[in-house]
Amino acid sequence: MAREAIQSLENGFRLFDWYHISWLLLTALGIFLMFRLYRKANQLQRKKIRIYWAFTILILEVIKNIVMVMDNTFWNGSWPLHLCGLGIFIVLGHALFKGHYVDMLLYCLTMPGALMALLTPDWTNVSAFSYLHVHSFLFHLLLFSYPMTMLIAQELQLSIRKIWQPIVFLCITVPLIYVLNIVWGTNFMFLNQAPAGTPLIVLEQFVGEKHYIIGLIGLVILFWLILLGPIILWKKRPY
Repeated sequence: MAREAIQSLENGFRLFDWYHISWLLLTALGIFLMFRLYRKANQLQRKKIRIYWAFTILILEVIKNIVMVMDNTFWNGSWPLHLCGLGIFIVLGHALFKGHYVDMLLYCLTMPGALMALLTPDWTNVSAFSYLHVHSFLFHLLLFSYPMTMLIAQELQLSIRKIWQPIVFLCITVPLIYVLNIVWGTNFMFLNQAPAGTPLIVLEQFVGEKHYIIGLIGLVILFWLILLGPIILWKKRPY
């Protein structure tokens, strides 16, 4: 049974099967271990950890693209223009620069984006024994663990007043990427159509193909309400 289960991974996996859940448990373990390491570090060590973490994520993406170029599988859709791809640069900005200029971007964009990628991956049909498969899980694991660790360590300065930051970020990037999707025939950020095998298919069927982008905006707003709720409650807590 075990041998057959492993051999079946050559054809990919199904959402929330034993293999998928194993990766999710590994993600939880990674967050736990990184938080313990981060919590025990002093300020200088924490700075180094953030930088190493950010550049590890960047290097993973570079290696992935090199592998794809060598395999002649690199195409326009391989550029890091998905929300998680843009998260690479948000994490780098947080790790390299002083201040808290991208905290809300980490919390409202990178963290939920990476979480949804882990919960509803669009690489289920890719062989589990391929580099791209392992990269997809490992990349998103590290990308999600970074803002989660910063959040648990209370190093993110979050405020409802800063919600304009992710709004402006999306107002700038979404129109540009939407046009690129049309020109290149890509589907960055899943703006132009719902990817097969993900819950976004249900959204597209519910609102209709013509109104998919509107439904996607509504889904983002719903996610933000869920994320911002704890901030509001935390600010109103009695001292």
